[in-house]
Amino acid sequence: MFYERLEKEMVTSDVKKNVVSSETNEEEDLMNLVGGDGPWQRWIFVAIILCSTPDGCHNMAMTFYAPNIDHWCARPAYINMSVQDWKYKALPPDDQHCSRYKYFNLSNIHEDTNTTKWKERIACDSWEYDRSVFRNTVLSEWNLVCDKEWLVSMTKSIFIAGYFLSAIVFGYLADRIGRKSVITIANAISLIFSIVCAFSTSFVMFAVCRFFIAAGVTGVDNTSFVLLMEIIGPKFRTKYGMSTHFGWIIGCMSLPLLAWLLGDWFWMQLIITLPCILLLSTYWLLPESPRWLLAQGKEDAALEILSKAAKKNGMDLTERGTKLKETIYKTTKAHKNEDASVNVLQLFKRGMWKKSTIVFYLWFVNAFMYYGISYNTNELAGDPFKNFVMYGVIEIPSYVLTYFAIHSKGRRNPLALILAGAGVSYLLIYPVPNGSCWITVLSLFGKFCITCSFCIVYLFTAEIFPTVVRNVGIGAASISGQIGSISAPFVRELGKATHPAIPQIVFGVLAATGGCLVLLLPETNNRRVPDTLSEATEISK
Repeated sequence: MFYERLEKEMVTSDVKKNVVSSETNEEEDLMNLVGGDGPWQRWIFVAIILCSTPDGCHNMAMTFYAPNIDHWCARPAYINMSVQDWKYKALPPDDQHCSRYKYFNLSNIHEDTNTTKWKERIACDSWEYDRSVFRNTVLSEWNLVCDKEWLVSMTKSIFIAGYFLSAIVFGYLADRIGRKSVITIANAISLIFSIVCAFSTSFVMFAVCRFFIAAGVTGVDNTSFVLLMEIIGPKFRTKYGMSTHFGWIIGCMSLPLLAWLLGDWFWMQLIITLPCILLLSTYWLLPESPRWLLAQGKEDAALEILSKAAKKNGMDLTERGTKLKETIYKTTKAHKNEDASVNVLQLFKRGMWKKSTIVFYLWFVNAFMYYGISYNTNELAGDPFKNFVMYGVIEIPSYVLTYFAIHSKGRRNPLALILAGAGVSYLLIYPVPNGSCWITVLSLFGKFCITCSFCIVYLFTAEIFPTVVRNVGIGAASISGQIGSISAPFVRELGKATHPAIPQIVFGVLAATGGCLVLLLPETNNRRVPDTLSEATEISK
């Protein structure tokens, strides 16, 4: 066995610690020894960008699958009348969407209808839709309007429930059977249900498919991100970690274009399935994480991958071979001294519980605010395509600014400042009169800040949690985030029931509180990622 041979080589060496310090020099990091940023990592990075694209597509797809479109009671087949005349004569002006006048004889509809007997109302039993922009939507497919309108919101909740499943199941599996295997399994699930979804014959079938699509795409996205963070050198994690979010942007920004060109949810669903087909190639393109292999005691497999990485990056192992073996030995020995079990309770052990709690809170706040804004672009006045693009484009400069901020200033302080900015922007909406353009300006700035925050939190989480429970940690944090995204609409309803300023005040207070709590977390910039719980607990401020 590799470990036994290596242990004999190291018997006389001066290696007395069971744990590799988190303050280890960058040059001694496992990945830096084989090239922390080279052709090997860049090729994998391209594949992982593709891994994050389906999540953006499917997550925001309901914005265009179920847009706010005009609808009215359908005209009987034997009535030859224009839509305008039908609306004027047969539909109540205060409720044209869900009811019509009950005529004693619809064939006499052309007669004068001003008498009282014609004014009795009945609920619509079928509808017509404005198809000038969207030719076919899930609303028109299954008449999800009026008393069934709530099913659209339920579909979004079902999709988020799929995130829960992914976080629990795939987060655990990725730490048990490996990153690569989970990416392959999750992508297969998303591909199968994406295709089936397009051919749904009922709303229930559509909703169930969306549930499993969510589980699959987020399983691919989260696990591939963890894999990337584990094969990158410490000082390059910021660049690569931030850049992966452009896959999400590509996915989101493709939606308004597809909706404008196609105007049909069926064809949109088939088109956004294409990335999942391309992702089948990742089984051959992506390696297993060497850090995970060492955590499982698979030293030979880890050394084989590291050797390939070194060769691809042009690194000469004749000079660094001894140092690489020493690092592998230390890492493997540290893992052997750790509890082999993998579960979420390990995140709350002594030295970890405070960090874990703060991280979970940050995910809750970020998702609470991010989705509270993004899912409501249809509620804004104006063109739905322009609104969606505007709120999507604002994410691009936020990623660029965040990269330069955390590259030079670290994670903790920029995150605290950005969350404070998001909180202030929402609190300032309170005194602004309704209809003012400043509401849009402040809302956009809040979206800008919360997007920056989400980028940092995602990277921060991967750097705080150790290899042995990194996927479990990100999965648990993701669950906290999904609770936030589910809660956001209810806070808006609370605002309608109490005072319109309540949502902004809640958003502002939560964000400002998060900004303060961030200061209690350790700075992780340019530090090697911890492999064991012991290393993670030793990271100081």
